[in-house]
Amino acid sequence: MQRKIVPILLTLTIVLSGCTAPVNEVESDDVPIRLSFSAETLDRTEDGGGQFDLKETLQSGPVLALWIAAGCSGCHDWTQLIRESFDNGSLNDSIVNVISIHRWGDIESSDRVMEVFGVEDNNSYYTPWPIILPKESTKLLDFTTGSPTKFSVYDGFNNPGTPTVQLIGQNGIKMWQSKSYWANYTMLEEAMSVAELIIA
Repeated sequence: MQRKIVPILLTLTIVLSGCTAPVNEVESDDVPIRLSFSAETLDRTEDGGGQFDLKETLQSGPVLALWIAAGCSGCHDWTQLIRESFDNGSLNDSIVNVISIHRWGDIESSDRVMEVFGVEDNNSYYTPWPIILPKESTKLLDFTTGSPTKFSVYDGFNNPGTPTVQLIGQNGIKMWQSKSYWANYTMLEEAMSVAELIIA
């Protein structure tokens, strides 16, 4: 009886050996809906360190992201409006985490971004929240695993022009986007209303 079992077990082992091999995951051709990335900052005190992690920041609330360029007048306008609205209390800055993301990292230097947005004494475009400096090569991360995807950060956020303001929910999903080049307080209130709804 034992002699018959051994060849059967041996045959099954050979035939089924391929069935236990790991299956390779197929990379999706679609940009993920849930967004995450990690990138360098200007490394000022306001930036909270030299590296920014979106998923980590989302743990404390939605993120209001302003896409900027140093020479963009609309970006200056939006920066000023957001800062003044929080400073004068017309908007509650405890509802969202505000960040600025440099859109043209492969064209415009971080020194230029620092000169325009990073220094409090320089001008009215000073940004008292983190300024993030991704490049074209900075990859979007899988929100769940943290693994790099084949998409750039710019791809993930739909290749925004400057300025663009976007609200990212705590689940990494883009919930709202601005529709105006020039800063618009009503539009900013709309973003904050969406933020209040998603954290309620």
